[in-house]
Parts: sequence; C-alpha cells; structure tokens
Amino acid sequence: MLDVLTLLNKVERVSRLFELDNFVAVPGIWAEVVDDGSIKNVVTDTPAKCNKLVFSGVSDNVYENNDTKAGRVTTIESHGIRCKVDSEGYDGTINVNDDLVVATGAGIEGKLVSVAETAETGIYEVVARAEEVNDTEGWIIFRTLSPSYITLT
Repeated sequence: MLDVLTLLNKVERVSRLFELDNFVAVPGIWAEVVDDGSIKNVVTDTPAKCNKLVFSGVSDNVYENNDTKAGRVTTIESHGIRCKVDSEGYDGTINVNDDLVVATGAGIEGKLVSVAETAETGIYEVVARAEEVNDTEGWIIFRTLSPSYITLT
C-alpha cells in the first residue's frame, strides 16, 4: 500500500517506459532508472544507482491500463514528498530519522530498508528518511530526499 500524504502536481509525476514482459510495478516499490530513462526492477545484490518510487502500477484499472498498454508507469520525481507504506514497501527494523535505501536482498528488492540494517555491501543511494514508525500496525511514513550516496562495506 502506498499513500502519498503530500499534494502532488504533474511536475512531480513522470511517466516512464518499462519492459512489458517482466516488470512488476507495484505502487510503493522503488525501480531503477537505466541509461535510456526507462525503469526496470531492482536486481538482487546489485545496488541501483538511480531509484524512483513507483506511483502507478501495472493493473486492470481503467485509467492505469491505458498507460500500461503503452508500456508506461508513473514515478514520483520530487524531493520532500511524504509517503506512507506498509510492509509491501519496507522491510526490517526502521526507526524514526533513519536514512533509507532501496533493498537489493533476495525477496525484498525495491523495498526501503534502514542504512543501519542493510547487510549488503556496495554503493547505495539514500532516497528517504523515516519520519514516523508504527510497528503495531505495520507502517512507516517517510520523506523523499535529494539523493546522496553512501558506501556500505
């Protein structure tokens, strides 16, 4: 579940191409931008250099279906956007003020994880910061950040 808490305008939502055959677009999951500007699934054990939050998914929704037939999905492109996600969009232990990166662990690709909890090594893009955490109900609120990079060893 993705719930965007900030009002968005069209400048903050970008329609990007994706591969129709193998892309599993779910709102609240992050995807990697490749050289031609299209997006692809985050790959296991390979940190993506440029991540974007998927806003509209591949579905049978009448509105979204027009875009997905053309091989397009909407991503959120602005910094400072507040979003709420449940366990579909994050994994592991996250605390308030944790810097968040996009996971590349098997089975959690594209989800947010805390830098403090990331077991994988490599260069990661810090994409968000945790603002609220509700372990009981299983959701977090994060704010997207201007990208910065960290090296985890």
